Amino acid sequence: MIRVGIDLTALLPMATGVDMALRGFVSALAAIDAETRYTIFVNREDRGLGDSLPANFELRTPCRRPRLARLAFQQLLLPAMAVAQRLDVVHSPSFIMPMIRGGARHLLTIHDMTSFSLPDYHIALRRSAAYRRAVIASIRRADLVTTPSEFVRRDLAAHVPGLPDDHVRVVRWGVGEQFRPRPEHEARAALAHLGLPWPYVLYVGALQPRKNLAGLVEAYRRIVAAGDVAEHLVIAGPLAWDLDRLLPDLGAPGLRGRVHRTGYVRTADLPFLFAGARLFVYPSFGEGFGFPPLEAMACGVPTIAARGSSLVENLEGAAVLVPPSERDALAAAMRSLLLDAGERRRWSALGLERAARFRWHDSARRLRECYEELARRRR
Repeated sequence: MIRVGIDLTALLPMATGVDMALRGFVSALAAIDAETRYTIFVNREDRGLGDSLPANFELRTPCRRPRLARLAFQQLLLPAMAVAQRLDVVHSPSFIMPMIRGGARHLLTIHDMTSFSLPDYHIALRRSAAYRRAVIASIRRADLVTTPSEFVRRDLAAHVPGLPDDHVRVVRWGVGEQFRPRPEHEARAALAHLGLPWPYVLYVGALQPRKNLAGLVEAYRRIVAAGDVAEHLVIAGPLAWDLDRLLPDLGAPGLRGRVHRTGYVRTADLPFLFAGARLFVYPSFGEGFGFPPLEAMACGVPTIAARGSSLVENLEGAAVLVPPSERDALAAAMRSLLLDAGERRRWSALGLERAARFRWHDSARRLRECYEELARRRR
């Protein structure tokens, strides 16, 4: 029997894309793999995750969520617990692995390299030399590295040259089955507590500089100024930092009463929020995978996204792509789709077909192949 330990102590209370990936692949592994023995390490605040896992999954809660506590667990306690649990493979699915390897083989997941390629869009910690050294050292020491897209694999190779060709594998993430088309009356009823304006254009994601929200709001202001678009703009997601840089004055003429921030939206509401949108817009400057546009497409919502990073790889041909810095082009694309129901139907059909290719059971099978390969190497 293969024994695998997975470190989920990076989970946050308000799920980001990384959190979606961590939860998604563990749930998918639980659905397809009854043979491997898994030990899942989580913070005590997340111990409820074990309620839905099968018998071959054991949950351990060795630390709490504060960063220093998680770092101490990762670097000091995890290697010791790997020995005690006789683990064949340890999976660190969030950028950094322990300095002490122990006897187990190690799988590392790198979700993106934007702290290297777009450092100005990250907090000081992610821009620091110490963090960058830790990520590079982890990439070089790991037995295998996975990335969620070919784009990240190439970006990683550019910043960490000299890696063997088979050192990095692409394991694409999936789109949950809860993201599917729903009739408007169902979405309205489920979201009544949010008090949303209808109809609406939607953005979902963390409010941080990399997401290009200032560009989105300015493009929206331009189409409102044209006077022939009724849809409001809904911006959903938690504030990351530096809101003054992220958004212009939402009370300015032309925007007053037309742009609405929901804050963090609970997981149960997200499928309805996507399904109720007339148009989804995601003009991010850089993504390692990009869950929100794929989730919107899975809900049958026509989607506009940035032409760049992994979004081209995942979305081209199924979503309208525009350069993220070209606000006129973004405004023109938004206005065109909002005024043309036929084009919205066409892009909706294309998006549904593309999103159906991203399934968590495929991700889980690829990960299990990595675990089996590393276990064979150890033995």
